[in-house]
Amino acid sequence: MNGKIKNNNDNQISAPAVSVIIPFYNAEKYVEETLRTVMDQTLKEIEIICISDGSADGSEEIIKNQMRVDPRVHLYTQEKSNAGVARNTGLSYAHGKYVTFWDADDLFCESALEELYKKSEQTNADICVCEVSELHKDGKRYETGGYLQKKKVPDKDPFNKFDMLGDIFGFASNMVWNKLFRRAFLVGNHLDFQNIRQGNDTAFVMRAMYKADRITTVWKNLVYYRVNNSTGLTSQSSETWKCPYESFQYTKQCLEKEADFPLVEKGFQNKMLKGLYRSLNMQTSFVSYEALYQFLKEEGFREAGIYDMPKESMEESWMYTDLQMIKELSPGDFLLYKAKDRMLERDRLKFRIRKARKDYALLVRMIEKGRKIKAQLRNTGKRNSGKDETG
Repeated sequence: MNGKIKNNNDNQISAPAVSVIIPFYNAEKYVEETLRTVMDQTLKEIEIICISDGSADGSEEIIKNQMRVDPRVHLYTQEKSNAGVARNTGLSYAHGKYVTFWDADDLFCESALEELYKKSEQTNADICVCEVSELHKDGKRYETGGYLQKKKVPDKDPFNKFDMLGDIFGFASNMVWNKLFRRAFLVGNHLDFQNIRQGNDTAFVMRAMYKADRITTVWKNLVYYRVNNSTGLTSQSSETWKCPYESFQYTKQCLEKEADFPLVEKGFQNKMLKGLYRSLNMQTSFVSYEALYQFLKEEGFREAGIYDMPKESMEESWMYTDLQMIKELSPGDFLLYKAKDRMLERDRLKFRIRKARKDYALLVRMIEKGRKIKAQLRNTGKRNSGKDETG
């Protein structure tokens, strides 16, 4: 625990169903709106544990104002550390049967906790995962399907790693905020967040997925994830360009101690490679991009055991192609290669869209023509029927 922690609200629900843990740092722009969507949840038996990670703006005061009207809200403060330390702090104060870790800038469907809780109770689940919509600056919500992939989930409920050895790490994102965890499961397996500036939930989520005996899902978009927010606790990719690699390596070190890890190792390698590719894409300056690229090329991929990973072990062919290109190309040339590749893919998509529109237009014309023919046949039948009656 980093720094002195202070509880500013002693009111407690005796046995909350869910503990909602919200770490924040200088979140005054969004935290009131976020907190409102938590307080307005249809599941009322909750406690809301807010952890200030050394905030210096007005966000703590906003939460104190909400504490005066809702005794379920609690505020704890710590010296500036990171979101992982703040989440661990929140977990240490949690009393709920279940725990979820929500961010201070996202929004949530008002029935989110109720639906996650009910499904967890029905299946006696250790983890319950829901779908996510992305909330963009224009205020619109977009479904992506990338945070929970239905095609990878087995036709079984609940399920665990033995039902999907290749996809236990790949069916859902490593983001922690679209998941509900049974608190006894977390405590019993000594699961906590890595003390790292970015990617602290990687080890937590992947270890939890490995350890869980019972995982279930809710096929609804219950979380609205605010993208491109530069003020969040986990939005410092270019300042912390090596953190994603370090988080995966730490996760690997933890999982390698498990007896059954060889059964899921290939799936882990695929998840790690995709995660490292994603971390390259997330860099917001060429300086940080170049530093990460050179590190992965010269050291990182080898240390991770990915450098000589065969093509047949990779989930998708582009992953192998990109790895070979990184071995050969400079950072700038690889960017140019990816730009051309994306342009080609965009052109292919445009072609498919145009073809689909033409096919659709043709289908509409054929349907309309069929309707006209049917109408003509009906009219002809009526005329012939009239002639027979009068003839």
